[in-house]
Amino acid sequence: MNTGKHNPLAPPALDLHGMRARLRSDCRHYRGDRPCAAGVQGVCPSGCERFAAQGDRILLIKLGALGDVIRTAALLPGLKQRWPASHVTWLTRASGARMLRNQPLIDRLLAFDAEACCHLEYERFDLCVCLDKEPGPAALAMRVDARLRMGVGLTRAGGVVPLNAECAPYFALGLDDGLKFRGNRRSYQALVYAALGLRYEGQRYRLYPGQRERDAAAQLWARHGVGDREIVVGLNTGAGGVFANKTWREARFLDLALALCSRPRVCVALLGGPDERERNRALARRCPPVIDVGCDHDELAFAALVSRCDALVTGDTMALHVAVAMDVPVVALFGPTCEQEIDLFGRGEKLLTPLECSPCYRRACDQRPNCMDAIPVRRVVEAVERWIDAPRRRVRPLPVLEGAS
Repeated sequence: MNTGKHNPLAPPALDLHGMRARLRSDCRHYRGDRPCAAGVQGVCPSGCERFAAQGDRILLIKLGALGDVIRTAALLPGLKQRWPASHVTWLTRASGARMLRNQPLIDRLLAFDAEACCHLEYERFDLCVCLDKEPGPAALAMRVDARLRMGVGLTRAGGVVPLNAECAPYFALGLDDGLKFRGNRRSYQALVYAALGLRYEGQRYRLYPGQRERDAAAQLWARHGVGDREIVVGLNTGAGGVFANKTWREARFLDLALALCSRPRVCVALLGGPDERERNRALARRCPPVIDVGCDHDELAFAALVSRCDALVTGDTMALHVAVAMDVPVVALFGPTCEQEIDLFGRGEKLLTPLECSPCYRRACDQRPNCMDAIPVRRVVEAVERWIDAPRRRVRPLPVLEGAS
C-alpha cells in the first residue's frame, strides 16, 4: 500500500527516456547486460572518450563443415581492408564458434541457434554475406535486414542462387562437374574473394588457441615424454564419412608409422576425433612406439596439439586446415576431392592419386584399389622426410590485423 512516505531503501527513480538517449548501443564496447568492455562504469557518459562507432555492420554466415569454416577465415583481412571501420558478426555452428574463438578480426561470434536467429532478424546490417549453398543459411541471409546482400541466397521456389554477379563463378562450380574437376584452377580463398569483389593477395587464415589450450597441450606432450628435441610427425587418421575414400586404410597408416618410427628422434603421434578412437587404439597396439594423444579434445585444444607437430600427414579434411592455420607443414593426400582448391601457402606438399577417375566426390565407391590405395607409402615417407629435414620455422599466430593496411 502506498502511504506517501519516502522509503529510504527504495532505489532512486530513473529517467527512462533520458537513459535511453544516453545509451550508445552503436558503440563496439557497449554490452548492455554487463559493464562497458572498455571499463567505463554506469550509463554511457556524454562525450565518452572511449566511444568507438561500429561503422559498417557486416554479417557473415558460414555454417558448413568445420574445415570450410576455418579456411573461410581468410576473408577477414579482406573485409577489414575493404571496410576498415566495420563491425563483423560471424554466425556459425557451435563447433565453428569454438574453433574461431579469439579471432581478432571478428567483433562478435555467434553460435547458430534459435536465440541468435531471433535477434539477428531484428538487427540491421550494411552487408550480409552467405557463402553456404544450402537452403537454411541462404534463407536466413534473405530474412536479415541488410542494405546489401552478397554470396548465396534463396528464391521463393526454394532454390539457392547467387546474389551478385561476382559470385556467379563460385556458385557455378557446384553445378558443373567438368568446371569444378578440370576447369577451375583457383584456390577456395581466391574464389570467395572474387565472389565478394575483393582483391585476393594471398591472405592467410589463422587459429588462436588460448593459454589454457596451449598449456594443456604442452602437459599432454610432456606426459608422453616428448621433449623439445623430438621431431613429432602427426598422423591424422580420419576424414569424416560424407565422401568415400578421403583417407587411407588402417593398414597404410600402420606401414607409414613403422617406417617413420625407425628414423632417429622421430616421434609419431596419432590424431583424430571420436570416430577415430578405436582405429587409433588399434594402431597404437600394433606399433607400440607411436603415441595415441586421444580423440576427445575440443576444437582449439586440437589445434594446440597440432601446433607442436613438425609435420602432419592427413587427407583433405579439417585437420589439414588446422595445420595450415597453425603454420605446420602438411603432407596432404588427395583422392576423391579437388586439390586445386587447397592452398598450403608454401608449407607442405600434395600427393595426388594417379587414378584417372579422381576427383569424383562420390558418396560410395567399390573400386579396388581405390584412389587413396594408389598413393604409395614410400611417397608419403619421402615427403615427410623432406619437411622434417627442412629448417623448422615454428610460427605462433599473433592477434594482429594480418593483411590490413
